[in-house]
Amino acid sequence: MTASANRYFRILALAIAGLMLSLSASALGEDVNPEVSEDIRIKSAQEKLAATPSIVVLYAEGLCCPSCAIGVRKKVSRLSFVDRKRFNNGVDLDAKTQLVSVAVTASLDESGIASLSQSVWDAGYTPVRSYTMAGDEVISTPLPGENTK
Repeated sequence: MTASANRYFRILALAIAGLMLSLSASALGEDVNPEVSEDIRIKSAQEKLAATPSIVVLYAEGLCCPSCAIGVRKKVSRLSFVDRKRFNNGVDLDAKTQLVSVAVTASLDESGIASLSQSVWDAGYTPVRSYTMAGDEVISTPLPGENTK
């Protein structure tokens, strides 16, 4: 290959790489949301918990577009304690706040929360914390920082 042909292919490769980097999810029609503050997330969790009985709310870091939600819904809805008659197969996802609301058939103990957390990991997202209500106050509980598999 001649030096000019080699240079042409390098320039072409750089141009293609630049084009690929410039394409964003929003340019492809996806609705990507910026990260919201924890205060906004807590307020949203409080509204969800107050409005809907028998749910668990989790913050799933990285869940930022509607397409992301598909894998989470598939993994979480398989759990035995999920009430699949509610929401969409028992799972409501809010990409704006990165919250996963799960309709449950009974209160969850630590084992249930661990299973739910693992399902979020299995879908490719980081479960950061769960939210519950104690009276009118939201309790934020950190979830394990590592995938348990």
